[in-house]
Amino acid sequence: GFPDLPRSPQIPPYVPDDSCLGGVFAGSALCLLVPVVSSSYEALLLAFSAFECLLGLYWPAIALVRAGELDDSQRASTMAVFRVLLNGLVIAVLLGAGYVPEHAVYATASAMLVVCLLGSHVLAMPSDAHGESRGGSGASSEEVPIIAVPERGGLFKKRSSTESPEQDDAE
Repeated sequence: GFPDLPRSPQIPPYVPDDSCLGGVFAGSALCLLVPVVSSSYEALLLAFSAFECLLGLYWPAIALVRAGELDDSQRASTMAVFRVLLNGLVIAVLLGAGYVPEHAVYATASAMLVVCLLGSHVLAMPSDAHGESRGGSGASSEEVPIIAVPERGGLFKKRSSTESPEQDDAE
């Protein structure tokens, strides 16, 4: 799970944080499949209303994920990168909006939501279920990362984070 954060009133207390996004993605994918298989006004109204309700659950759920996975110091810059990519995707979709049939648009959006569901399921697994740590190197959390620092003359050498810059001045 995620650290103890204040829960949003939209997310019921009996719903685990890990599964909330999965439910939102699965329900949204089903809602967006309705226009592909039906043209009934009532079915479309119900599906789009349910989609809007699920969208209202998405924002508090993704805020919990961001707070649990990203440090405060990195959150703004990380999200800015994703906003730029999202804006590029929106521009690309809007340029081709009139050339694709509506049922294909809804089917594609539903397929993308299924990919999100699968991704959220994989990311919710404990890191040892993947056979390695989240970092991908299999390194334990006790190892100190090696950072590159400039050496005299502009070349880089590798130094552990336990060495201080003052040790270079003493040499």
